Amino acid sequence: MTGQHGLDKLTTEQVSTRVLYVLVALAVIVFGAFFLIGYDVPYGENPEFNAPRLTDLVLVFIYVLVALAALLAVVAVALSLKMRDKAQETANNIPSARIAWGTAALLFASLLVTFLSGSAEPVTVNGVAYADKFWLKATDMFINTSFVLLGVAVCGVALGLSGYCRKTGVRKIKNMTRK
Repeated sequence: MTGQHGLDKLTTEQVSTRVLYVLVALAVIVFGAFFLIGYDVPYGENPEFNAPRLTDLVLVFIYVLVALAALLAVVAVALSLKMRDKAQETANNIPSARIAWGTAALLFASLLVTFLSGSAEPVTVNGVAYADKFWLKATDMFINTSFVLLGVAVCGVALGLSGYCRKTGVRKIKNMTRK
């Protein structure tokens, strides 16, 4: 579609805003249907639990969103690495290439360390025992990696807000210009 109203005429912000609106609308519809259609159906084996009719719809919706997010993340990283040239290693005196590779290395190291240190102890949920060691460690890996990356992000924001890097960078530039 290449008319006046085509996607090629929209800015990146407009496209992302429209995608956000579509995703929010889909989430409202799916979760609204989940809670409004057959939510109070008792579970056959244990009537104390609910067995909503549209549980599968919610699960499929979440799986599709996670798969699309992962796919788009991989594509975005691949395209940015492919389209990057040596001139873009630093932008405005910021080592963007080093930051990108450091972030990828931190993610990989966090995933590896948290998987190796994750617990494989069996867990009982709703009376059902889960003892698959791989999936127990994988679950711990994702939870603990989230905590690690959130902690790093909070430290990065705090450091950025403190102005320490900007002040030391300004001092270095002033010292270089004096010489």
